[in-house]
Amino acid sequence: MTDELVQAAEGDAAYEAMISDHEERLAAARTNAIAAGRRKAGIAGAAMAGAMLAVSDILDGPKKDDVAVTVEASGDPHDLERDGVDLKVGDVDVHAPALERIEPVVPPSKRIRRR
Repeated sequence: MTDELVQAAEGDAAYEAMISDHEERLAAARTNAIAAGRRKAGIAGAAMAGAMLAVSDILDGPKKDDVAVTVEASGDPHDLERDGVDLKVGDVDVHAPALERIEPVVPPSKRIRRR
């Protein structure tokens, strides 16, 4: 158990080091943007660069780590409308028949041909 805790702590330390490195690079990039604005337009340029960074943070919000999730299945998914459902939950058998096919309520749209 102790080895697992040491490995978890080492993994956390590596993650924290990666995050702090990223935050340092982000702070340096922001500082460089403000310095460039100051060189180009003085105090007003620095203020404008800082305001643009603040508005960017407000509009974009915090960065999200969207990870792609892949799930392997043994076959194709079931078509509940065509096949229905038969399964067992605990000691209870659940059956739902397939839905009967109905025609669309709205008639197909008529195409208007322009000449």
